[in-house]
Amino acid sequence: MPSTAPANSPSTAPATAVATPSLAGTSWRLASFQANDDGSQPLRPGSPDGFTLSFGQDGRLAVKLDCNRGNGPWQAVATDATGGTLTLGPVATTRAMCPPDAVGSRLAQDLPALRTWRLQDNRLHTGLPADAGVYVWERITP
Repeated sequence: MPSTAPANSPSTAPATAVATPSLAGTSWRLASFQANDDGSQPLRPGSPDGFTLSFGQDGRLAVKLDCNRGNGPWQAVATDATGGTLTLGPVATTRAMCPPDAVGSRLAQDLPALRTWRLQDNRLHTGLPADAGVYVWERITP
């Protein structure tokens, strides 16, 4: 007597397509930085539009770091339906003396160290290694 596989067995179940998120063609402005090591309140930039990331379709990143501008390569690999790994840079930037901004000086140093990204509630969360902190970005609508 031939055996029949159940209707929902792995060999006969239809494949479910999972949407793969992408950062290509998106732009973001910095909303806050939250360090995970000290329990402090999130740091917010002095100027809401002073810090931006634009992920080009061509794999080029454009950044605004207060009064400085920069660009370099970027790569994001989706590991699930909401995010994945991130590589930025090296990023070449101008070096003007900007007014002091607690988030800005930290972001300039942390930018090449960002390693993860996650889209959640229409915000981009970029994370530092070893859970050292998260930068939260708001989408800029064209």
